[in-house]
Amino acid sequence: MRIRITARRAGFTLIELLVVIAIIAVLIALLLPAVQAAREAARRAQCTNNLKQIGLALMNYESSNGCFPFNQTQPMPIFPNYGSPNEWSTWSAFALMLGYMEQKPIYDSLNFSWGVHSYGGQWGGEDAMQGTGIRNTINSFVCPSDNGVGRMSYRASNGTNWDWWSRAGGAGPLTRTSPGGTQVGTIAGVGDGTSNTIAFFERHRGSGDQSKVNPGTVYTGGPGTSWGMPSYVLSNLADTNYLNNTEIPACGQFGKTAGPGAIWPWSGYYWAAGEYTNSVGNFALTPNHKTVDCSAWGGVGTGIGFFSARSRHPGGVNVGMTDGSVRFVKDTVNQRTWFSLATRDGGEVISADAF
Repeated sequence: MRIRITARRAGFTLIELLVVIAIIAVLIALLLPAVQAAREAARRAQCTNNLKQIGLALMNYESSNGCFPFNQTQPMPIFPNYGSPNEWSTWSAFALMLGYMEQKPIYDSLNFSWGVHSYGGQWGGEDAMQGTGIRNTINSFVCPSDNGVGRMSYRASNGTNWDWWSRAGGAGPLTRTSPGGTQVGTIAGVGDGTSNTIAFFERHRGSGDQSKVNPGTVYTGGPGTSWGMPSYVLSNLADTNYLNNTEIPACGQFGKTAGPGAIWPWSGYYWAAGEYTNSVGNFALTPNHKTVDCSAWGGVGTGIGFFSARSRHPGGVNVGMTDGSVRFVKDTVNQRTWFSLATRDGGEVISADAF
């Protein structure tokens, strides 16, 4: 008599399979933030290194010339003739420092007897003489965490000045040329100490799309209260009160109601251009402030308003001090401390744990 023995084939039940899938999903959910944090740490380290390179160039420039570069040169004629010299024909501190950043070939391709015409990338009028040089992307000028478009993730400080002027009371280490003869920045002129004064900081690039708002967006054409600052030096007490009680609320409200036509999406498009929308910033708002950046100027908002420190780094922004060191300033920094770090000779005493 034959007895048939049927072996049962081993395998997973549906319940077992679902349990395994659930365990894998949990592990991925636990590991993904750690992987993302590790990637961001690497990006932040690269961003820090970029600012160190910029700070070293600043020191080498000062050693060779006896002064710091202007954060914005005087307006220059534009070739061919696109009109009289204006704000968007000026050169940036970054362009002036190229020779000290192992970028001499690009520096030599620029003609500093003529201007930049920095609107070219958007409106098709890029300067025929400067285009070859200013279209280059320089890695040291782009933060890896910055997912905007353009060529510049950093800003030269204009201190606590509200518009483009570099008034002595609110001036940072770098200053702007002016008919009044603004005093050029020097190490000796940084009375607060080069390790206590910010020369450069991060600012996110624009999206390049008027329908997309990102940390680099500037709302233009309002509010009119922007013209009401008592002295245009935000660190002065009267200006600070006006800023906090009038201008910040007005700008926040304007940002809620402004349409796409008021969005300037090209922040940081050119490293070569020496004005607020490209390479200069101010300290009107603390880092990554919830209030949007806005300007009373229509169209491009280049001359007055909020052009703040902003980044994709969680919790704050990298800043380059005047001595070449790099610090990470938290979003929670006190406004008065932020103003103190901006000005070169305010006489403030700042403790190391204040920011």
